[in-house]
Amino acid sequence: MEQRYGVIVVGGGHAGTEAAAASARLGVPTLMITPDLGRIGQMSCNPAIGGVAKGIVAREVDALGGVMGRATDASRIQFRMLNASRGPAVRGPRAQCDRTLYPRAVRRVLDGLEELDLFQELVTELVLEEGDSENPTGWRLNTRGGLTFRAPTVVVTAGTFLRGRIHVGHGEAVGAGRAGEAASLELAEALEARGLEMGRFKTGTPPRVDGRTVDFRRLERQEGDPGDFRFSAYSREDVPEQRPCWIAWAGEGLKEVVRENLSESALYGGEIAGQGPRYCPSIEDKVVRFPDSPRHQVFLEPEGLETTELYVNGLSTSLPADVQVEFLRTIPGLEQARITKVGYAIEYDYFPPHQLSHTLEVRALPNLYFAGQINGTTGYEEAAGQGVIAGANAALRVLGREPLVLERDEAYIGVLIDDLVTKGVDEPYRLFTSRAEFRLLLRQDNAVARLGPRAREVGLLLPDQLQALEEREGLEEEVEEWFRNTALSPEAVAELLSEAGTSPISEPTRAVELLKRPELSGEALARAGGRRVAGAVARDALAAVEVAVKYEGYVRREEARARRLREQAEFALPENAPYGRMRTLSKEAREKLERVRPANVAQASRIPGVSPADVQNLVMEVRRLKEGKAEGAVPT
Repeated sequence: MEQRYGVIVVGGGHAGTEAAAASARLGVPTLMITPDLGRIGQMSCNPAIGGVAKGIVAREVDALGGVMGRATDASRIQFRMLNASRGPAVRGPRAQCDRTLYPRAVRRVLDGLEELDLFQELVTELVLEEGDSENPTGWRLNTRGGLTFRAPTVVVTAGTFLRGRIHVGHGEAVGAGRAGEAASLELAEALEARGLEMGRFKTGTPPRVDGRTVDFRRLERQEGDPGDFRFSAYSREDVPEQRPCWIAWAGEGLKEVVRENLSESALYGGEIAGQGPRYCPSIEDKVVRFPDSPRHQVFLEPEGLETTELYVNGLSTSLPADVQVEFLRTIPGLEQARITKVGYAIEYDYFPPHQLSHTLEVRALPNLYFAGQINGTTGYEEAAGQGVIAGANAALRVLGREPLVLERDEAYIGVLIDDLVTKGVDEPYRLFTSRAEFRLLLRQDNAVARLGPRAREVGLLLPDQLQALEEREGLEEEVEEWFRNTALSPEAVAELLSEAGTSPISEPTRAVELLKRPELSGEALARAGGRRVAGAVARDALAAVEVAVKYEGYVRREEARARRLREQAEFALPENAPYGRMRTLSKEAREKLERVRPANVAQASRIPGVSPADVQNLVMEVRRLKEGKAEGAVPT
């Protein structure tokens, strides 16, 4: 059996599903091959999407036509807007999802794509084949079952499966990609044989408990936010019934149990060599690194509507099962809790992402793309963001078109990929708003306005998505026009201004001028002017216009900074520039530039160890090269 496709995606997690869907939406015959079709879109850790920065990425993936937003809306059982009381640049939508409904929704979306085939198998070998004018260079994939697939381009999204090992306690390790699924050993060896640099990272999950054994009277109830917020701008899914979460506190009793059993932890017992995520530490790390903290917050989050199982967020661990039972029983409300799944740590191979270009193509291996945790990231959203870009670029390569690269001022996805490629990783990478220089430009409310037109231009949107985008653009234009052209009388807004504690007006005033007052909301002004605001799409459009008006001056300043950065980016660096011979640069700068090989000066300036003086000298050196005045000059 042998089959040919335009793009083959290896892996069916969050990166793989987005990569396969993006390629198929571009009209390229695509195959997604994964060991278990029943686990496509699996939420192997917390069944939640979004959060600070992450929620913006989820909306950006949706704006590009992706799967994540739609599946989240179809499965969410609690919604909260994090940082709602703070500025719009740091607000992050977050949804707790039903672990069963989410992958079902993903599969439903994938099954609706005509150009996408799904196949259940384990890839064991990747062979680069030299082609001819009719069949250019491409890849041959061999599987454990003896099948062969060929494609010009391949996207590898292997997640934690490459030589994955699960640890529960000291000396209790098994080979696995995640609980209940075998690790991918042959593929890891095949990629390593290509001469790529590899590393080891680790991550982990907490135990799950049976909610029927929890005393909720001793816990703090946390309801979701009211309203009709949607992650997806292009489709309207039926949102399931909502559920509360619960907050508990782990105190000195838990800390004592952990300290007494540290030697039994796989992490502290020497079993794990890989670096773990600093921003999502295990309970062992918390106890060791923060010994003076009197208590640690624990969230009990529902796994779904048809189960009593709860995810114990905040207690990620690699301690033995009996110790997990013991430390859980020190937490008020969990004294009688029964564990349904033990927590574990997982260690796996990744490929340092400085080996990639900004298209996520492996620089040393043509037409091979990496996306997701294989690049050293952590999180569903980071994986999905990489997946949609890698899948789109693999398809665009097949179509002979220009690649899709998002800049740092265009999207958090652009920040993510640029950080990976230019800065590399020394721990599993996680996105934060603090990583972006242009936070006010990259808000969750304007994701569609920013990236919808790019998706339309590239061809990433299906006909119904294109229609929804045009309706949304028309609505935002109409709302903005209403605010700029509508004058509100003093009588119409007197009560509103009084309640808001802001000064009254003595003559008719344009709504846009009143909207600039921080105390007034766009929705309240619209109601005062007799404009009806109904439905998630209308509220979303109104929110985008409101933020744009209120922060107009700040936005203009950020746009000016972004333009200056773009100008710097226009100074291209030769692909084969001899950095090692540029003696005006520091030794560290030469080594880093040789390793990363940035495409332009802007990227070079973001590489750790490349100083402003190095950047200035780099420009001089490259100009000399282009003029042919330097030894070993490189043509433009």
